[in-house]
Amino acid sequence: MKRFMNFLLVSAMVLGLGLTSSTAIFAEDSNSTTPPPTKEVPEGFVSLFDGKTLEGWDGDSKFWSVEDGCITGRSSEGNPVPYSTYIVWKGNPVKDFTLLVDFCVPGEGNSGIEYRAWKDDTRDHGLNGYQADISPGDIMGIFYGEALGEIIAWRGESAKFDVDGNKKIEKFGDAAEIGKSINMHGWNTYRVEARGNKFTEYINDVKTTELVDERPDSPKEGIFGLQIHPGPPMFFQFKNIFLKTY
Repeated sequence: MKRFMNFLLVSAMVLGLGLTSSTAIFAEDSNSTTPPPTKEVPEGFVSLFDGKTLEGWDGDSKFWSVEDGCITGRSSEGNPVPYSTYIVWKGNPVKDFTLLVDFCVPGEGNSGIEYRAWKDDTRDHGLNGYQADISPGDIMGIFYGEALGEIIAWRGESAKFDVDGNKKIEKFGDAAEIGKSINMHGWNTYRVEARGNKFTEYINDVKTTELVDERPDSPKEGIFGLQIHPGPPMFFQFKNIFLKTY
């Protein structure tokens, strides 16, 4: 009996180690920088990126290319970004939509998905508009606005601009808890939804921020862009970019 109990104890320890090991492997894989497989286009969506070329996009080739089947933004000490610049989708302006984008920032970097955007001719490949922010840490998942109020809402916040431009903030979640669902240096999926003057952003199906914008001059339609921000050398990738319009 004692020998049998020892066997059970050893077996439990082995199983426990196996579970712990599996958990560690899963955690490590969740931050893998290996690009995900090419996904099937969801029903009702169209693909904005063919996985091979930058056809349909316009960006400075010094910073944008296709690597590993991904739209890739890259700067270096010898090739710095002088100001916030974008690779711009060349399609027609869009009103209401759902946008899905897989993204990864393996190291440090500052990027974002610009939407309901318009061209800023004061900058080469410049855009203004709403932005689903991408930068590992506290900035990841915030609601930004180029020429629309800068940081509009932090992660876990719902913002509202009234017709006079006054902003009200309400919290719907804890920023740190929401951050636990994000692979800060691995692959994630952004989902951005625009319906009239309401905008909701999700990462990995977890809501990060939202905005209701009643300002009369808020953009009612716009284009899309992917940002590379000035600063230290950075590298990030985007894949499986799908759009559904309403």
